[in-house]
Amino acid sequence: MPLFFAGESGWHRRRWAALFAPALLLLLTCIALLLGSIQATPGFRLRVDDPDILRYLVQVFPLERNDSETYRWSQGQFGIYLYGFDGRAALVSLRMTSPRPEGVATPQLTSPTLQSDLGELPSGRGWVRYHLLVPTAAYGETALLFHVPPFQPRNDPRPLGVALADIAAQPTAERFFLPPLVRSIFLLSLPLILWLLVLRLTGRRGWAWGVGLLAVPVMGWASANPTLASYLLPTLGWPWWPLLPLLGLIFTLQIAEGLRASRAWITARPRFAWAWLGVALGCLVAMRAGLPWPVGMLGLGLGVWVGSSALREGETEVRVTPIILLLIVGVSLGLRLVNLDGQPLALWRDEARHGLQALKIWNDPAYRPVYVAEGADLPALLFYLMAPVLGLLGPQVWTVRLVSALIGGLTPLALYWAARPLIGRRPALLAAALLACSSWALSMSRWAFPATLDHLLTLTAVGFAWRGLDPAANWRRSSLLLGMAGLCAGFATYAYHTGRVAPLALALLVLVRLGLDRRAWLRALPGLLVAATVGLLTMAPLLNYILHNYADYNRRVSQVAILKSDYLDTHTPLGLVLENTGRYLLMWHVQGELNGRHHMPDVPMVDPVLGLLMLLGLGLALRRPYQPQRLALLVIPAVYLLPAVFSTDAPHAMRALGMLAPACMLAGLALDHLFLQPQRRAGYLRAALVLLLSLGMNSWLYFGQMRIDARVYGEFDLVETALGQALQAPYRSHDPELQAVQVYTPDKFLATDTVRFLGYGLPLYAYTGDRLPSDGPILLLLPVTASPVAQAAALEALGPAGRRLPHQPYEPDGATPILLVFGRGAAAERLAAQLWP
Repeated sequence: MPLFFAGESGWHRRRWAALFAPALLLLLTCIALLLGSIQATPGFRLRVDDPDILRYLVQVFPLERNDSETYRWSQGQFGIYLYGFDGRAALVSLRMTSPRPEGVATPQLTSPTLQSDLGELPSGRGWVRYHLLVPTAAYGETALLFHVPPFQPRNDPRPLGVALADIAAQPTAERFFLPPLVRSIFLLSLPLILWLLVLRLTGRRGWAWGVGLLAVPVMGWASANPTLASYLLPTLGWPWWPLLPLLGLIFTLQIAEGLRASRAWITARPRFAWAWLGVALGCLVAMRAGLPWPVGMLGLGLGVWVGSSALREGETEVRVTPIILLLIVGVSLGLRLVNLDGQPLALWRDEARHGLQALKIWNDPAYRPVYVAEGADLPALLFYLMAPVLGLLGPQVWTVRLVSALIGGLTPLALYWAARPLIGRRPALLAAALLACSSWALSMSRWAFPATLDHLLTLTAVGFAWRGLDPAANWRRSSLLLGMAGLCAGFATYAYHTGRVAPLALALLVLVRLGLDRRAWLRALPGLLVAATVGLLTMAPLLNYILHNYADYNRRVSQVAILKSDYLDTHTPLGLVLENTGRYLLMWHVQGELNGRHHMPDVPMVDPVLGLLMLLGLGLALRRPYQPQRLALLVIPAVYLLPAVFSTDAPHAMRALGMLAPACMLAGLALDHLFLQPQRRAGYLRAALVLLLSLGMNSWLYFGQMRIDARVYGEFDLVETALGQALQAPYRSHDPELQAVQVYTPDKFLATDTVRFLGYGLPLYAYTGDRLPSDGPILLLLPVTASPVAQAAALEALGPAGRRLPHQPYEPDGATPILLVFGRGAAAERLAAQLWP
């Protein structure tokens, strides 16, 4: 009996000792919240010229002033975010007016949030102050939304709603002892979560206590400044946050033990693992067919976790590498060059602008831009590469896209170069093959845009850097390789906006490779100095441009920055980042890019095979996260996630393209460990069948579905491209009779970028509605939207011999015409027949 009671007493002491730390942390946090709440002054009162006004006000135009007032015009729908109330009612005051021109109806103001009609705004120039009692949500973000019918003033393209002068929001009671209940629980949990997290990761109680105690005054500050704190640290994810993190951290040891036991049971039953891989693949396919994504992602996660037991590690070398690599590059180039002038069906105006820049560089020796702010808003490297192609071959649809297609076709080679020292030769070949046939990569390669150029250069830099940091390399070889890495990373900054993170990616790669080994840093120091010097010299013209033209250089990035977003449902920085992160996590398997120019709208960015293998490879990398090669596979996509997450319009295929190559590396690693360990002929056959399946799915999506989907080809300039090609036709013909045909197009189209590019250097004929020359063959083109009156005028302008011709361009459905074609003379009809048989 004494022994029993002694043991029980020791158990009680250990239990109370374990509870003492979190209890004390909660008590200190509660005191901090109480002290902060006593001093809190929730609410705000701001004029529209206040620098913080856009933190609260969305869907408004820039500041304006007249003789008596400073104001901002709203759009037809606008909102005011109410931070710091967290479930308590807010008394909102705003001063507004809406003077409208004569003949425009008096506007009616409504509030979808309050579900009420707020009456008519004054039709004159008087100002009215509204006072509204608004309920707020206990968690998330509360936006008070308004709607008013917009109007458009003369010589102003903006749809204007109301003019706002100031806004204010105040609580209905003076003081509270604590923040609202949900907010208090949220703030109380954060120090506890941080304490547990550090304790589980490091096992050091002192460090955990230090982090937890540092968080306590921050929670006190949040209680004392509820408005700013709710903007910077909103109550998001309730009740799953903080419930799930707390339960996960509290029961970490039990969860880990259960997972280990389950893993051992599954490993002894390999067929069970393969069956769950089939479930995971089935979930990926089913989500595309309409299965709700939460159910599909749950099945996918379970399938990947169970199925990862089928992965086996071992030797990753393979023979006949050059032949296989040559085959992969050949397939990659073939997929990007075939029918380059026909898919995408037409040019996009940005492609034409890039072509015009290249032609200007070729023809004007004095024009040598570093960054093109007007018209392109891009660094100029792609334009220099395009210049000799367009200068020698002329402005055509396929020539303007040729450089981008070649760059995309060679990117799998750069991926192999970067991946071989990280994951081995055979997985690198598999990764290159997966990238070669990716529909995402195809979409980005087959139009005149520099997104792929950045990643070709960055992957090349990664390969040079990793080899240059090899301890076995002598200082000369190391300096040469690291110098080449610096050169490629420097050139990447001249490619696309995402290229700005290439030096950061390279710096983090160096940190991963060398770690905390002082001797390794000293050994690599000469090469790192060479890399930094070469990189800075390469970037010197761009840095000089930035120094003198920072506003121009940063304009596009500033326009799409996430903090400049005007969404009516989310506005806090943390909320926007978490929402974007969620969209980028789901883009792989659930819903991808919405813009048809970038990829098939709504379709996941990768095929089910690559999507499944990528998750399996991620699991392999996380098994050894401290191994430099595996850690590099996680760092590179994380760096390229930054420009995507911190910009609007998520998910965005171009801004996130830097994550595709590392995803293919992970997938190649998984495919190798799934079928090729140990090496057997049957394993090679299965891996080849998987690659052929991926190739088939991506080819069917891009060359089959995207070719005929109006959401894709409708995003391009169909009319302008058809007009430009028709204007070129007489000058490209070898038939003298066809060369004599004059092609007329409405004058407004001659000013468009696409027609200007395709008609570069050619005499162009504008149709203004007047009578055309009475002699010679003429082809007259009108948009399909031309009215019957305009069509009759066209026939009259051609004279008695003019008629509408049966040959005209059609959309891929074969039924929707793009242009109306009128002509005079047999040569004009023959030219139309050659253009559009």
